[in-house]
Amino acid sequence: MLSVIILTKNEEERIKVCLESVKWVDEIIILDNGSTDSTLDIAKQYTNKIYKFRDLDFATWRNKGKDIATQDWLLYIDPDERVLLPLREEIVEIIQSNRFSAYALSRKNVILGRLVSYNAFYPDWVIRLLKKSELKRWVGKIHEFPQFNGELGYSKNSLLHLTHRDLDRIVLKSLEWSKIEAKLRLDANHPKMSGWRFIRILFSETFHQGITRRGFFGGTVGIIDSILQTFSMFMTYVRLWQFQQPESLIAVYKDIDKNLLKNNFTYP
Repeated sequence: MLSVIILTKNEEERIKVCLESVKWVDEIIILDNGSTDSTLDIAKQYTNKIYKFRDLDFATWRNKGKDIATQDWLLYIDPDERVLLPLREEIVEIIQSNRFSAYALSRKNVILGRLVSYNAFYPDWVIRLLKKSELKRWVGKIHEFPQFNGELGYSKNSLLHLTHRDLDRIVLKSLEWSKIEAKLRLDANHPKMSGWRFIRILFSETFHQGITRRGFFGGTVGIIDSILQTFSMFMTYVRLWQFQQPESLIAVYKDIDKNLLKNNFTYP
């Protein structure tokens, strides 16, 4: 009745408990994007349906899972998510009732070790449970979402999302995502970045994260997260600025060294 689809890449620290939380389902499918740690060795203890892909956007990745799955219902979860017992029991009831074609699941988010519940992070609906026959496709290179026939239902119970585990991972993930976000803006012919645009982005994103999303009212962790989210957005536009330059920064620095050698180390 139910296939679980999990996307992985170097998730050895998180994948085992994720798999333990869904080992009750009829089929577990692992879609891996080039893991070099023990992720797949751990996954093999739970399923033999492991498929390797490289350099796919998230929507294409999730669509691959749909094509491979053999069960009537599909549950998409990430390695840092866990299906809690109340949600498990509700999912069993859902797939027997066939009332809706898809369900949005709420998430309880643990950020920097704290369960947070301010506006930005609860109920944090994500559409992850879908009837395979009604799912048309996933779309979007990032922040992907499913297109489906029929009506959407909402769960009463929640996934547990163990995210933002430490500062190193938050910053590294922000830097990686900034490349994708900046490239999308470049391809959409975003106006050329300038000093005043950076100032506007800094203030508007701080207001959005801290006030609109209520981060500044979420205690110490909420304030930290709001500032880090603002930093992430700022890095996206710095990357965009780099992409918009007529010459890459690598080339600029190579030219400086070249001229130093040519001009007996006089500069400029």
